[in-house]
Amino acid sequence: MSQQKVEWQTEEGFRQVVHHYANALYGVAYSILGDYHLAQDVAQEAFIKAYLKRETLEEPRKVGSWLTSIVRNMSLDWKRKRKRMVRVLEESFKEQELLNHFEREKHEPNEVVWQALNALSEDVRTPVVLFYMGGYSMIEIASLLELTTSAVESRIRRARVKMKKELIEMVEKNLREQHVGEEFERKVFKEIRLRSALFDQVELTNANFMNSNLAQSIFSDAYMVEATFTNMNMSGISFRDIDLSDLKIEDAQMGGAVFRNIGLPPEDHFAAGRREEHLPLLFENCDLHGSTLTDCNLKGVKIEKSALEGMTINGVEVEELLKVYRASKKNG
Repeated sequence: MSQQKVEWQTEEGFRQVVHHYANALYGVAYSILGDYHLAQDVAQEAFIKAYLKRETLEEPRKVGSWLTSIVRNMSLDWKRKRKRMVRVLEESFKEQELLNHFEREKHEPNEVVWQALNALSEDVRTPVVLFYMGGYSMIEIASLLELTTSAVESRIRRARVKMKKELIEMVEKNLREQHVGEEFERKVFKEIRLRSALFDQVELTNANFMNSNLAQSIFSDAYMVEATFTNMNMSGISFRDIDLSDLKIEDAQMGGAVFRNIGLPPEDHFAAGRREEHLPLLFENCDLHGSTLTDCNLKGVKIEKSALEGMTINGVEVEELLKVYRASKKNG
């Protein structure tokens, strides 16, 4: 890829970057995680994160190493948090033992290849994966990893020495077969459009959003009566001036969620008049521990079969109020 300045404000400019570096990010993620499918997911997320933060990169010529740094950090973070990466081997595999093990147990080639690669240190493993999976030159790999070309050549040479001929041929063949292409790029930009989505002055009555990532999207002045969201990532999403009548939220994680100015729309709002009466809200089987209700209209609110330890109303503990109430009923 030439070192020409990329226009980061356009989708087309970033599309060129994705096309060139798709297998680089995929390869770096795989060299850490050891799982092809997971590596694709992490690489995709890395591109999306980079696109949303593209304005922070002041030197386009460093885009390769910048992207590599992003995907590496994301992969390591995923490995630490999820603990699903194949455990790093404490001792190197003996190549002939590994080949015999493959023949004897008929393991999947992918597993054997990862065991062979995982016997290498990460600083050696990553250049090998980039060379065979991505087809990058020594010079390009050096730029991606911020190394000298001679250092890259030395590490790939060490890997070849460590793995015997039969095993290195298996690794080369397997990695080359994992090359990603247009379908991967299509998924990246499909997600990019969703992540940077702005829904403004739109009618989404009965709309059905399924299996999508709407993180950081903004819904403003939208009519969303009876809209459905299923299996969604909506972290960081913003709803402003929205009619959410008949909204149903089930099986959701809402830590840090904020609800302000919720109620009927004002008379001059286009959604006003849909209902003459405000239907009551229902909170059922919800964990509201530590939540705060401030300046709200709670007339007629019912709280039933709920844990009330530590709950206060205007600084007064509810349990103490209930004790006084029960005592007065008993004495009355």
